[in-house]
Amino acid sequence: MKKSLLSTFTAIAILALPLSALASPIGVNGKLGTEWNGIAPVSISANASAPVGNFGTPGTQNAAAYNIYTRDDGSYFYVLVTTTDAAAPVFANLYLDTIASTSGTGSNLGFEVNNDRAFIPGVSGYFTPSSSDFSFATANDSGTIGITAAISNNFFLTDPLGMGFATTPDGTLVSLHLSQSFGYSVVGGGGNYPAPTELGAATVSSNTPVPEPATIEYMAISGLGLLSFGGRRLLERIRRA
Repeated sequence: MKKSLLSTFTAIAILALPLSALASPIGVNGKLGTEWNGIAPVSISANASAPVGNFGTPGTQNAAAYNIYTRDDGSYFYVLVTTTDAAAPVFANLYLDTIASTSGTGSNLGFEVNNDRAFIPGVSGYFTPSSSDFSFATANDSGTIGITAAISNNFFLTDPLGMGFATTPDGTLVSLHLSQSFGYSVVGGGGNYPAPTELGAATVSSNTPVPEPATIEYMAISGLGLLSFGGRRLLERIRRA
């Protein structure tokens, strides 16, 4: 009887956890996820003569065609790049404008997504963000290859690593400025996608905080403790009856 009650309470506590704490930025089981439905992509066309190189003048075409999607759920800013070119190298380097509401500011923060590190464009050296501030995932969904980066809004708002980029004013815009994905051509830039709407700018706000993993764990443990206490009280009443 005790084990049955405890199992029931444990199941209830797990189900009560926020679904966002269990979500993956790319979906589940290697799928791209319904969270991207209805978001119009920016399409980058393929062109064998597109400029190749880590840096250089940004173009509008890449050696491999791909789509770029962006969204923000109030806690994280997500970038998804997808291609159906099976021969394309699977990597993404993203250059962001953290003060996109200010016209003409350009890229001031970058991520080598698959290397799990951040940098300041044009400055040597790299930074390693915490797993709560940055994560990425890859998927191959029926021949569509996807790479998703998830960057916490807090990262833009506070610069927790002291990198030195201009932090995003609360409630204003951050946007993807340049992309170097599935190939070494750099595409985008203020000339092609002016701030603050370049590549689908999203609103960043610190007004919807998400519990840290430790807090979520504490909530779960506390919930289990309360439920277990309630179970013991119920058992005592059953015995007295």
